[in-house]
Amino acid sequence: GLALMSEGVSLSGITETPVVIVLAQRPGPATGLPTRTEQGDLDLARFCGHGEFPRAILAPDSPASCFELARHAFDLAERFQGPVFILTDQFLADSVRNTPCFDFSNRTQPASPLLYPLDSQPYQRYALGHEGGVSPRLVPGFSKALVVTDSDEHTPDGHLTEDHGIRVAMQKKRMAKERGLHKASILPQWDGEDDPHLLFLSWGSSSGACREAAHLLQERKTSVATLHFSQLWPVNGEVVRRQMQKAMHRVVVESNSTGQFARLLFEQTGICADRTLLRFDGLPISGGWIVEELLKEELV
Repeated sequence: GLALMSEGVSLSGITETPVVIVLAQRPGPATGLPTRTEQGDLDLARFCGHGEFPRAILAPDSPASCFELARHAFDLAERFQGPVFILTDQFLADSVRNTPCFDFSNRTQPASPLLYPLDSQPYQRYALGHEGGVSPRLVPGFSKALVVTDSDEHTPDGHLTEDHGIRVAMQKKRMAKERGLHKASILPQWDGEDDPHLLFLSWGSSSGACREAAHLLQERKTSVATLHFSQLWPVNGEVVRRQMQKAMHRVVVESNSTGQFARLLFEQTGICADRTLLRFDGLPISGGWIVEELLKEELV
C-alpha cells in the first residue's frame, strides 16, 4: 500500500506531523511473489515522497526487536515531528518463535505533544528559532490556542506563503532535524572477534542467518564477526567506517538483487564491500546458504 500513498509521507514532512509507517516487504515489482520474502524496499523507504525532508528508518530482526524498535520509532517521530519507517518483511511476519516476556519495567514515556501554549503570545505552529528545528507542537482541538497548518509552504503561524525568504528559512528549519536524528541514531551491534578475517554486515531478518553462518565458520576455524544494523537511516558513517576497517574482508548480506544497503554503506563510509551476498528468489536467507555461497567464491 505504501506505493499508492507516498504523497502522505511528503505531507508529514512539510506539516511536521509525527507518523510511524510499518513497511512489510515482499518481492516486487507490482504484486511480485506476494507470499514470499525480500528486502527490496529500503530505497523506497529512504526516498519515497517528493521534496527533501528528514526521516528515520528502523529494521527489526525478531519479535523482541519489533517491540523495542516500535516504541523507539514513536518516540523519534514525536521528538522530531516527522515520518519514521519500520522495515520488516514477510519472513519475520510469518515466523513463529518462542520469545521471553517483554520487559515493561523502567520504561520512560515516549515524547508527546504539548497540551497548552508556552506563553500568552499567539501560537505559531512553525515558529522559527527553536533548537534543532523542532517547534512546540499543539494538537488541534486539545488546546484553547488556534492551531493553523498547511500542506503548502507556510509562514511560522501556518498560513500559505510564496515568500522566498520564508521558504528558505522553513526548509533550513526542517532539514535541521537531521542533526538530531543523526545524534539519536542506534549504532550497529558488533558480535565476534575484534579483528576478524571476515565481517558480515546485515540488517533486518538477515541478521539471524549471519549469526548462524558465523557459528558454522567458527567451527571451520575461520575468524569471523557480525555487524548488525537495526537503524538503516541515518547512519553514523564515521563509527561504521572504523568498524568496517577492522576486518580483512567485508560481506554484506541482504535479500534483494541490487545491494541497496551495500550502496548506502558505501555512500556513507566510502568503503565498498568486498562481496555482496544477495538472495532474491523469495526464499529466506539461511546460514547454510551463506556458507555455500562463500565456498563457491573461495572466500573461506
